[in-house]
Amino acid sequence: MNKTGAGAPKIDRNLLQVRLTGNEKRNIKMMAASQGLALREAVLAAFTAWAEKLRAQAAAAKASKATGQ
Repeated sequence: MNKTGAGAPKIDRNLLQVRLTGNEKRNIKMMAASQGLALREAVLAAFTAWAEKLRAQAAAAKASKATGQ
């Protein structure tokens, strides 16, 4: 029996490594803590926000092309 209980589905997880200076890591951890987030949650939120920004930029570029600007 695993720690999560009998019959619990196994979660597929992958390791993401990033080289940061001590100051960079400390700053990220402080920002996460100030929002009440764990480091993992903060990283996921940052990537989600980045993806949304990229989608918005792509949509704006497509709309601009459609209007001929």
